[in-house]
Amino acid sequence: MMRLFLSLMLGFALAAPAGAEPAKPSATLNAALDDVRVMVETAPGELGLVVAVTDRERLLLVATHGYADIDTRRPVTADTRFAIGSISKSFTAITLLQLADEGRFDPQAPIARYLPDFHPRSTFPAITGHALMTHTAGLPNYLTNVASMRFLVAALNDFEPRYAPGAHFWYSNSGYQLLGYAAERIEQRPFPLVLKHRVLDRLGMAATEPQIDDRLQGAIATSYVRLRNGSYAAAPWFDYLAADGAIVSTGADMSAYARMLLARGDTPKGRLISARAFDRFATAVLEDYGYGIDVKEHGQVLAHGGSIAGFEAYLRADLAHGVGIVFLSNGPLDDALRDRIIARLTQGASGQPKAAPKVGDATDSEPQHHADATNFAGRFIGRKDDALVFAADATGGLRLEEVGAGLPLTRLGNDSWGLYLTAKGPRAFTFFRNASGVVTDVAEGVSGYARPGSGVAIAEAPIAYRPLVGRYKAHGEEGQGVRIFVRNGRLMLTHIDGGDDALPLDADGPTRFRFARPAFSPEWLAFDTVIDGQVQRLTMSGAPLYRIDLP
Repeated sequence: MMRLFLSLMLGFALAAPAGAEPAKPSATLNAALDDVRVMVETAPGELGLVVAVTDRERLLLVATHGYADIDTRRPVTADTRFAIGSISKSFTAITLLQLADEGRFDPQAPIARYLPDFHPRSTFPAITGHALMTHTAGLPNYLTNVASMRFLVAALNDFEPRYAPGAHFWYSNSGYQLLGYAAERIEQRPFPLVLKHRVLDRLGMAATEPQIDDRLQGAIATSYVRLRNGSYAAAPWFDYLAADGAIVSTGADMSAYARMLLARGDTPKGRLISARAFDRFATAVLEDYGYGIDVKEHGQVLAHGGSIAGFEAYLRADLAHGVGIVFLSNGPLDDALRDRIIARLTQGASGQPKAAPKVGDATDSEPQHHADATNFAGRFIGRKDDALVFAADATGGLRLEEVGAGLPLTRLGNDSWGLYLTAKGPRAFTFFRNASGVVTDVAEGVSGYARPGSGVAIAEAPIAYRPLVGRYKAHGEEGQGVRIFVRNGRLMLTHIDGGDDALPLDADGPTRFRFARPAFSPEWLAFDTVIDGQVQRLTMSGAPLYRIDLP
């Protein structure tokens, strides 16, 4: 109650009197805006970037950098549109809270009231809208094979939650897709139209689209993904309509949305949602997450990131200082630059003069590089005294020294390398480090090898794991890929394009596994269909992936 009281009092204290002239930015905020413009315009690289800043009354800055299309050298402008990914979730939550204000949606009611075809197998209490909006429903994150398709409702009926709604936080795009389908049934029209009518039009977001479809090809920025060699390539185009991440917008339009957040649900034309609904929206439940939004600094900062098809975005509304900021990019966002810009704006908005840079502080963004190949060079010994020997070459690459010849490896990730065409088939080597960052051991398939003196003991892999190891891929525009291998006797998973996130797996049956950490994770893996001694299909939480002969 005290938190609610303080939030409401602060909201009243910050509201401008009716008819009053908007306050001019302070000298310290103006200085910060000048610095932000310079930081954006002088950022390294060619990827497009828009940074927009607003206070409670108006747009203060739109700074741009780079290209909306690198090949044609089309520059980013203030009007360039970008996909915002998961920031869309807060729009979905706002939409449903409007329906709640009208008495047409009850967040505490079973979501099956609005989606009668949704009935997952469960002995726990029914999943509610509240649980879906707060990512506490216990549903899997994302089913690539049915994402943005209404068949998801039926697909999740084969899923059995591992815990009661509200017990744990597990980020679930699937849950927000369900919320969009619930809103469709309530309103009896497609969710993108519901969103446009209820939120976008009322906030004057005329340049914003509620879905990604073929009309936007060439009309929005081209997005890019980082390749393993550090360069960039255009991301594949795909349509997306679901409520978890389909919005395309501009810096100015997103600033209008940020102003609504700064005003705690109010707008110049009246409230978008009630004060009570906004308080529910902006109250953290688990893991500092409210309804489609991260709730930080005791409720005084609302934020969310988003990524889809190569686009990355970030929204932050500082309710205490009355400043909102939007980052839109057609490639990976530079987190260090983002954090410096936020810190400088917070400093200026709070009336503090610019602080002198600390010794050693970077003035520009430092490009991210892969770990030096020399980190992996050396001799690694297996359980039977067999060895793998790696050597760095003069070009910064890595070789596998085998049978008197050096086989050049291809980098697969920061700490992984591979061989594509060999008599043994595709080979992948995943390296591991100790707490000091020193490489200690390497895994290949079911085999492990340790650097002498590392202290790592290599355990034998169960025979049953041999058919499972390899690379698996899903088909389609968003087809994810994973690599399965064994480290010290334990089955592991790493995402092909997700960095070196080696995740240990626990057996949950002869050919079924779960993530070992966290223990409550609802995700599961099942292997089936053996051909020539190798499993050919891996089903992840209901989405099928198939073996592909690549490292």
